[in-house]
Amino acid sequence: MIDLDFKKTPEAFSQLTDWSFDDIYQLYFKPGLLHEYETGLISDQEFRCGINDLFGTTLTDNQIDKAWCAMLGSIPRARLDFMQELRKKYQVLVLSNTNAIHVTAFNQTIKAVTGEDSLESFADKVYFSHELNMRKPDLEIYEEILKQSNLIAEECLFLDDTLPNLETAAKVGIQTMHITHPDQIFNLTAHV
Repeated sequence: MIDLDFKKTPEAFSQLTDWSFDDIYQLYFKPGLLHEYETGLISDQEFRCGINDLFGTTLTDNQIDKAWCAMLGSIPRARLDFMQELRKKYQVLVLSNTNAIHVTAFNQTIKAVTGEDSLESFADKVYFSHELNMRKPDLEIYEEILKQSNLIAEECLFLDDTLPNLETAAKVGIQTMHITHPDQIFNLTAHV
């Protein structure tokens, strides 16, 4: 739904620190601060302090938030409208590995694009990793969503751009579709 460029955040932090892009980019894939923040194990302020400790800097909260949100791009209105259209026939759920700083930022974008206050206006239910204290591709997050939503796995279709996330969803019986470009969702009605 939202255009993401994961390289922009390491680029932004690299400009603010002595760290290289590659060293910062590798943090996405290692246990530690980013994982703890995405699973809600630490607060926004603990995350910001952790960033300064990690990089050996004294960045302001605003500098950290701006660099952290650099990966967030636009949210085309057509995608949100399409979600609303799907809701006329199907239950639409959103599952996102995210955090409170990003939620605030993309809800501001949604407000600017649509006038609506949040993503919740466009889905039947929104699940965020930091609120569930678990994240994709961990098996338990899919089991928890099925349980909370009272859904049967085989009756669900899960869309994602990351193969490990799809593979784990399939292990619990959920049908999957690999999204290689965000606007690919507009072809969804041909498959359902």
